Amino acid sequence: MLVIKIGGGAGINLSALSENLAKLQEASESIVVVTGANAKLSQTQKERGIEPKMITSERGEQSRFTDEVTLELLKEVYGGVADEVAQLVNENGGAAVFQLASKDNLIIAKQHGRMRVLEDRKVKVIDGDLTGSIQKVDAAAIQKILDSKKILVITPPAATLDNSEVNVDGDKVASQIAVELKADKLIFFSNTPGLLKDVEDEESLIKEISIAEADDFAVGRMKKKVLAAKRAIEVGVGEVIFADGRVVKNPIDIALVGGGTKVF
Repeated sequence: MLVIKIGGGAGINLSALSENLAKLQEASESIVVVTGANAKLSQTQKERGIEPKMITSERGEQSRFTDEVTLELLKEVYGGVADEVAQLVNENGGAAVFQLASKDNLIIAKQHGRMRVLEDRKVKVIDGDLTGSIQKVDAAAIQKILDSKKILVITPPAATLDNSEVNVDGDKVASQIAVELKADKLIFFSNTPGLLKDVEDEESLIKEISIAEADDFAVGRMKKKVLAAKRAIEVGVGEVIFADGRVVKNPIDIALVGGGTKVF
């Protein structure tokens, strides 16, 4: 059982990842893919005259402030990327299906409500952010899709108990799915070779590291990935890998045989 998070940074090679997914499926690998589209969403917002707003929590984690307009645009953009990945897998001879996490309550979350964030090094309380924390993953429904010999490609938003929707962190979605389905491996693909000693030097790749030590090298959005990896490892996911999603051929195969950063 393999869970893959395809990050939403610039330069991610969806074609190579999708082709590799189809090939892995031929080997009877059960796969869930969680997709992001952060860079594309920001670009789309700017094209439509909306200035993206990023916020930083007290713990230093960065996320997107999501109001109602942003949430609708997120569904359009994130859903488009997830659908593209599913179609590319199918075109390469695999079988994949795309689904928003909110559909049929596949993932249920609770809205955060008021949030404490850092702004100009000061703590500020903000309202109106339609983001949430994952409360439940419908593992049985996901397993049913996998049993039909299909790759599930899933993306935020998630559903709430009052039939609304909230943005949830894709890295945490991938981690929680890996935990619930007892995945052997969880791979995070982003636009970096893996975890770096120096974020300005891609040659400073850390090949293997404990999750405790990984905190020291997590900067910006990588903080969430490390936190998600920590949760997965603590609850029994066999292996977590941070890998390069820009690779032009067989990026998943490369990650599985030692490419990127292995976290234990």
